[in-house]
Amino acid sequence: MRLLIVNQYGLPAGRPGITRHGDLGAQLVTLGHEVTVLASRFNYLTRESESGSAVERHSGVTFRWLDTGTYARNDARRVRSMLDFTLRASWHGMRLRHRPDVVLASSPHLLTGLAGIAIARRYRVPLLFEVRDLWPSVLVDLGAVREGSAAHRALLLVERLCYAQAERIITVPPHADRRVAEVGGDPRKCVHLPNATTLHGVEAAPLPGSMLEMFERIGERDILMYAGAQGVANGLDTLLQALVRLRATDRPAYDRLALVLIGGGGEHDRLVEMAGALELGNVHFHAPIDKAAIPTALARADFLLVSVADSSVYQYGMSPNKLFDYMWAARPVLLSSRLTDTPMNEAGAGRCFTPGSVESLATELRALIAMPLDERRSMGERGRRLVEERYTIAATGARLDALLRDVVPRAA
Repeated sequence: MRLLIVNQYGLPAGRPGITRHGDLGAQLVTLGHEVTVLASRFNYLTRESESGSAVERHSGVTFRWLDTGTYARNDARRVRSMLDFTLRASWHGMRLRHRPDVVLASSPHLLTGLAGIAIARRYRVPLLFEVRDLWPSVLVDLGAVREGSAAHRALLLVERLCYAQAERIITVPPHADRRVAEVGGDPRKCVHLPNATTLHGVEAAPLPGSMLEMFERIGERDILMYAGAQGVANGLDTLLQALVRLRATDRPAYDRLALVLIGGGGEHDRLVEMAGALELGNVHFHAPIDKAAIPTALARADFLLVSVADSSVYQYGMSPNKLFDYMWAARPVLLSSRLTDTPMNEAGAGRCFTPGSVESLATELRALIAMPLDERRSMGERGRRLVEERYTIAATGARLDALLRDVVPRAA
């Protein structure tokens, strides 16, 4: 069948950034589907625009790039970009050469759902609304939107509308059906499709020379690595402050550790300045690298960090892409979470610290550094086994294929 995916931040497999639909789309193509993605040409992670023609094919998936402007941080220019994408996606989606059989509109920003509704109504086909980040709740928690404000009330209306108009609601957080029920939606519509590792079965590429030089400077220190976006939602201030605490309370542990952050985002420049001001000489920043080289980078780490800001939305569960990549890399994971039912907890593949707590993170860092090598190895192996069993692109793609055939049985 023909699937149209609307996701401003969608990227082809292998690119730095959100490749969920490039990866799943490629898997669906192998299962006989035709997949088209409407996405912005501007990559929010690298802050660069995709080059090439307006329509391209990657791993069998057609990407239609829409020009939606650029931005450097979460400001008015990013809001304009969201509005621009919604209008352009609606316009292009309603003028497709071939009628889609189903439309999938993916958050985080809810205006994408409005574009999905318009396109699905135009062709009279089912709409799948995918919840990856729970807006507007997370915006309130991060201070981007004031609770009860006009903007907050408007986004709540859009959230309810998206849930009401969708034939099915795809939830990436495992308990997001609770949120759907809280705002008056039907939780029976919800289908949990978790994120998955994008590294399984990928042939690892060599590291760039600049990263090899970085590892040479680090030497024999234990490496704590974070690879991903450096934004407000990632809570990386806590990490730098925890290193200061570790330096003050356990200098031998601090001297044994090096922190490597790979990626970019709205907070990157400020974090670099903060690390310099705090005189954290063991902190190393590197620009985003090709995804094919990520397995090689992760293999150089001793521990891998999943960091999120303290937010009440995580009561609905966690399914960050990088968690499954990290577990697949067979390294102990240090996870920012108050939950006890994450895949990492299930596998016994690492340790949790309290989001936003400098003391909690410093304590867990000390524990990992002191952990015997055989225990570290066992943790990593347990994580990899669970990911290989349940959290691969092939497994999640098979579940999405079953959902498509359920909502469009005539095309099965």
